[in-house]
Amino acid sequence: MRLVIWALLGAVVGFVVMYMTLSFQMDFDFYTIAFQVNVILTALTIVLLLYIGLSILQMLKKSDANVSDDEEDERDIWLYKKFSDTNMLVMATIIIGIVATSISLITDQPTWLELISTVTVIIAFILSISVSSLVNKFYPDRNLPSVSEKDYAKKLLAASDEGERHVMLEGLYRSFNLLNGTLILALFLLAVYSIGTGVSQLFSIFVIAIILLGANAKYFLLIRKKS
Repeated sequence: MRLVIWALLGAVVGFVVMYMTLSFQMDFDFYTIAFQVNVILTALTIVLLLYIGLSILQMLKKSDANVSDDEEDERDIWLYKKFSDTNMLVMATIIIGIVATSISLITDQPTWLELISTVTVIIAFILSISVSSLVNKFYPDRNLPSVSEKDYAKKLLAASDEGERHVMLEGLYRSFNLLNGTLILALFLLAVYSIGTGVSQLFSIFVIAIILLGANAKYFLLIRKKS
């Protein structure tokens, strides 16, 4: 039902945007500001990487500190929140870094900018693995799986208690619904852009459509199998 509601909402928004877009000429040339946007995004990626590195050091220092039994629960809560925030920033850094690298390569920016953008993305991917592995250090007695292990998701759920599984599954389900809605809206916007500018976005439309079909098929076939 929620998927249907998101689809209808996307259709309405897409129609409104399409109607407004067709009333104006979309002739903005992104290449005129590509360098400035690229520099800003790359600089933002570097700042985020530095902050993530600082966060990792803070978590390591906090986890190694000797605390009393009363302070241990407070430390675990702090580590949990810091770990979640850092993971979110790592993902944001990867996405922004990929966008910056794409802009630098597609718009033929200076070599030094292309190199810096590419290196920041590589570092972000390395940090994502490092951050994910920290949970094993924080909770050595939990027997949590390594991110490199096969069937990591299943093993992680098995090692988590009922409350943790509830939080994870609720978050994943909400993310799934949000992803469906935003990607459907993206299809409409790409179609509007193609019509308004005459620049075909069919490749992007096909890619997003395949992702939507694959993700939904995976989800609903799994539910069907478990029922």
